[in-house]
Amino acid sequence: MTMRTNNIFKLLFTALISVLFFSCDKVDCNGDLDGQWQMTEWTTPSGELVGNNEMQIYYSFQLQMMGFQRLSATNNGRQRSSFENKGSAIRIYDPIEYLGAGHDSILPMDVLSRYGVPSDGIMKIEHLSSQKMVLSSAEKGRLSFRKY
Repeated sequence: MTMRTNNIFKLLFTALISVLFFSCDKVDCNGDLDGQWQMTEWTTPSGELVGNNEMQIYYSFQLQMMGFQRLSATNNGRQRSSFENKGSAIRIYDPIEYLGAGHDSILPMDVLSRYGVPSDGIMKIEHLSSQKMVLSSAEKGRLSFRKY
């Protein structure tokens, strides 16, 4: 092999390894927030209990997308939205109903109220670890979650 052919081979090999290494995973941009969360308690701003884990409300975070799900005998709602992680707060916006097969439906923000999301979509992060999260808003109160 000539020196020029050897250099081209090394360059192509380096490019191939770089593409394989950097294209395998999406960047984790939310830290402990990413993943699946089950609501364990919801209290109003005055401290009254709205519900607990028996409500079967779930949040999920991945990249800039957020999922909401409530399991019950009468309603198995499933919505998605975009969100911004601002470190000390999250801003939820542009909710959609997941209908499958590319037929999603745009929803008003108040549809997310049943999941504890305030009308402005802004929730303060009171506590966040790899196992527990507490979100709050002046409108909806305090929501506690466990990661599962």
